[in-house]
Amino acid sequence: MDKISLTYFVDFVLKAGTPKLAGVREWKERKDDLSFDFYRQIREAIVDMHRGGKPDTVLDEFLSAQRDERRRRVYPSIVEGYRKFQSSAKMTWFEPPVGSCKLGDVEININPDLGLVIDGKPHLIKVYFRGEPLSAKRTTVVLNLLAGGLAESNPGKVLALLDVRNAKLHTFKAPNPRLGVLLRGEAAAFSTIYAAL
Repeated sequence: MDKISLTYFVDFVLKAGTPKLAGVREWKERKDDLSFDFYRQIREAIVDMHRGGKPDTVLDEFLSAQRDERRRRVYPSIVEGYRKFQSSAKMTWFEPPVGSCKLGDVEININPDLGLVIDGKPHLIKVYFRGEPLSAKRTTVVLNLLAGGLAESNPGKVLALLDVRNAKLHTFKAPNPRLGVLLRGEAAAFSTIYAAL
């Protein structure tokens, strides 16, 4: 089985019942189709801005170049939230490492969107772009998976999840052993469903 994206696995963990089957089927059928990632363009625009040391006005240019009606409607609130986050502290870019988290037969791709030194502390940040509110459960699962894939190889770096629309940074505090057991069980379920479909 190929590596599973962090987002897909977290979505799977948070579903109950038969929607888990649909989630695995969708992953299996669309795993190589990058065009279905609605937030990819805005993510790449933010990363490109940091990587190139460009002013945040490039995000305005990016927004004005959008032709897709849904993106024209959704992306501005993301840019507004990101600007608010940026103004909260002094930040400098560094290239974030990638890793993976192995849970039984399942390997989850751990790829932080941003590497930012915030007030002198290096942060590895996954960005939450979706419009629905970021739940405490999703935050906990994402942060524990980030830690499982990156904490050991990146000591001293803060692992974080940015709720971009609300400009709120959630940071990893400590691993939850009970959640680790649950995640291994969910990975076994994912693997079993994947093999059966």
